[in-house]
Amino acid sequence: MDFLKSMNDIKFNDAYANTRRANAQIWNLQKLRKKSNSKDATKNKKQQETSTKVKKKGAEKNKSMRSMKTKKKSGFKNQKSKREKRSGGLPENANLAINIFDQDTFTFRIDACINPEPSNHTTLQTQAYESFAASILSSGVEGLIKEYIETLVPFVPVGYYERTIFDQNTEQKKNRYKDVVCNDKTRVILKDGLPGDYIHANYLKGSKPLYILTQGPLKDSQHDMWRMVLQEGVAAICMLCELVEHGRPKCEPYFPDAEGQALLFGEITVTCTDYTLPDVHTQLRVLTVVDKKTGKSHKLNHYKIVTWPDKTIPLSNLSVLRTHRILRKMQGPVVVHCSAGVGRTGTFAAIEVGVQCLLNGKMFRPVDLVKAMRHCRLHSVQMDTQYLMLVEAILDTGVAFKYIEDAKLLEAIELYKRQTADYVEAHPPPVEMVKTPVKKEKEPEEAAPQVQPPNPAPTNTIYPLLSNPIGPPPQAPSPAVKSPAPPAPPTPAQAPERKPPSPSPQQPPAASPSTQPPPGPTPAGPLPLVTPATPVPGGPNPGPPPAQGQSVHMSCLWQQQPPPPNNQANNSTYL
Repeated sequence: MDFLKSMNDIKFNDAYANTRRANAQIWNLQKLRKKSNSKDATKNKKQQETSTKVKKKGAEKNKSMRSMKTKKKSGFKNQKSKREKRSGGLPENANLAINIFDQDTFTFRIDACINPEPSNHTTLQTQAYESFAASILSSGVEGLIKEYIETLVPFVPVGYYERTIFDQNTEQKKNRYKDVVCNDKTRVILKDGLPGDYIHANYLKGSKPLYILTQGPLKDSQHDMWRMVLQEGVAAICMLCELVEHGRPKCEPYFPDAEGQALLFGEITVTCTDYTLPDVHTQLRVLTVVDKKTGKSHKLNHYKIVTWPDKTIPLSNLSVLRTHRILRKMQGPVVVHCSAGVGRTGTFAAIEVGVQCLLNGKMFRPVDLVKAMRHCRLHSVQMDTQYLMLVEAILDTGVAFKYIEDAKLLEAIELYKRQTADYVEAHPPPVEMVKTPVKKEKEPEEAAPQVQPPNPAPTNTIYPLLSNPIGPPPQAPSPAVKSPAPPAPPTPAQAPERKPPSPSPQQPPAASPSTQPPPGPTPAGPLPLVTPATPVPGGPNPGPPPAQGQSVHMSCLWQQQPPPPNNQANNSTYL
């Protein structure tokens, strides 16, 4: 019994031991599984972290590479701008047109009207003037002429002008030329309640004082001119043309010429209360305008620059700059006009806008300035010579008031001015402008002479517009009308008025009907050419003959005003 019992105990112990062994193995397997699972999770986690780190490193590497490229590019740009600064050039990628002009509102970005002074200059003013001067001198006269021909001649602000109202008033004889368009978007609208709200005039918004650019008044628009003066409260009018130039009417006599004289335009009376001559280039009249209907009275100054021929530059830049210095002090708008109101007028206004931009520390290129001007007043700055004069006058302001004091720049500016003078002398106004009437040898029987109406219908400009034509093409000239046979030669008291000589006396151009003088006593046979050195009976002292190579428009200026004895035409000094 004891033996069996011991045997049973042994079996039981073995079974128990096997069970424990099996359980131990199961536990070990479970531990191994858990351990392997934990290792896999750790491994996966480590792999994920590693991949994330790699991705981050890759992104940072890419970012650093991009930043390096950006730094290289910016470094290249900085090197380029420094090089341009050393050479005086303006950054090519800078949109300088937006810097000075908002084309959506047709407004120049001029913060304040600043009078240039020889001291108390700011750093921005000095930098702007020196940068402008250096960029101009690096281009030179040839570069500016090329820029004008290639960029400004074909330029028209497409999408920024309309001409519907202009076309409607062409038949009403309110437009002097059919191809000089008044932009409807910037035009002056007359709001005094009288019939007709149109005048060929445009605002130059942003200019201080406000500039209004217009054409020389016609017979049917003289009243409109004074309506605009009363409506806008105009403080001054600047006239840049003569009433008649080269035998052609350029402007109607819309103002009284002598002191004490009065003219009546509808219900508006204009009286000249004072007449003075500030210098040999300028006439000043003080005018009083009274509207009898409303009882409103207004006083203004009328400045007339008499030494700026058509289609070229003035005899003295300083006369223009002195006038600008006076106009800056006006407490009201300023009206500027010539004949068409785009060539001399646009150049005169562009000089002041350019000077004010530089005095406000804003840099620009001349081509951008003219483009901005043409957004407001189409065709502004009509000739290449006027483009050169615009730049020269701005440089003269910088030199006169010591914004430009670098010796090398001053020397280069004097060279530029000499080159500009040579270019102007070599490129006089178009030959069509200076026609000398020539009498034909054989005259037919009497025929009715052509009589010009008191207020002719608007025609195209008598010169080719140096810009993309906006208006209709020029009309063909009408056939010539033969004048009656001439009577006996005139006496000295009846001597015909002197005419300026032709640029080519050897081959004078034939006279067109539009340039024929009014019927009157003329000598029999061909009319000899009259040069400035040839005296005319009963006429003024002819003065010295033109120098060799001197253009006709410069040699004829003695008929209007003699040059100042103290050499005021020299542009090296100011005031």
